[in-house]
Amino acid sequence: MASQGMSKSTRIVWTVLVVLLTGVFAFAGGYLVGVTMSEPEEGFTVVDDYGRTVTLAGVPERIVSIAPSPTEILFAIGAGPQVVGVDDYSDYPAEAALLPKVGSYYLNIEAVVALQPDLIVGGDLVPLAELEQLSAQGIPYVLLADRTLEDVLKTIRLAGVITGHVNEADQVAEELSQRIDAVTNKTLADGVDKPKVYIEYDDFMGFWTYGPGSFGDDLMIAAGGENIAHNTSSEYPMVESEFVIAQNPDIIVYTTGPWSTLSEDTYLNRSGWDTIAAVQNGDIYGMDANLLSRYGPRIVDCLEELAAIIHPELFP
Repeated sequence: MASQGMSKSTRIVWTVLVVLLTGVFAFAGGYLVGVTMSEPEEGFTVVDDYGRTVTLAGVPERIVSIAPSPTEILFAIGAGPQVVGVDDYSDYPAEAALLPKVGSYYLNIEAVVALQPDLIVGGDLVPLAELEQLSAQGIPYVLLADRTLEDVLKTIRLAGVITGHVNEADQVAEELSQRIDAVTNKTLADGVDKPKVYIEYDDFMGFWTYGPGSFGDDLMIAAGGENIAHNTSSEYPMVESEFVIAQNPDIIVYTTGPWSTLSEDTYLNRSGWDTIAAVQNGDIYGMDANLLSRYGPRIVDCLEELAAIIHPELFP
């Protein structure tokens, strides 16, 4: 979500976008993947995570990625050499950070066109109007956006089909699947307690967390916790102090990074929060904001770290 390496003013724009767009861009009927392939010179058709049918003339040789999550997926499956430009926040892996930048929530259309891509790959919150302009100029785009760990694995495989790295993508997905199973076999076993967890990724004009249907919610469940915001009304709700106090989480997790304003002292000093079990017991933990905000291969790193926080007895 909101934390991908940005100034405070940009975070304001991001927070507003989250509120406005979450409902608009929610999946209509779950994850959709379809691939129809013919001879390479005839092209092929895929269905992306927004249910859009996209026809490509062939395996793309020049890709512009406009979100950090798809950037990380492309490099993980061996398609990094095909990526010729990225958004302002794509900083992992290191070679991605060195590529030409094309903007973020407001794309620099001229910069994109100058890179002569034959495909644009985006994520969840993207400037659709500008993408449609580029599509009208003959540059197709595919949107990769996930809600669950299982969706991440499917998206990795879809990216493999699109980029011609099917075997590499399948291997990455299989390895990640095994790591997920290694965690959930313990955290979701019968008799394992489910501590109440509160994750906060921003504190602009309220406290921003993960609600039902978000991949953050799925992460907390898979890690063996109970998300205190699971029954709120949106995927990325802004909650009030009174809500968190009333829910009385056992564990608090906050995002860390050069753009984060959160720290352990944030929670120790908030009025009324001294009654919360997590604060009283010192169960307050920082996690890299990029792990908690990017639904690419490193989301399994996030799961493993979160599971160890929630269940240290299972992961000594």
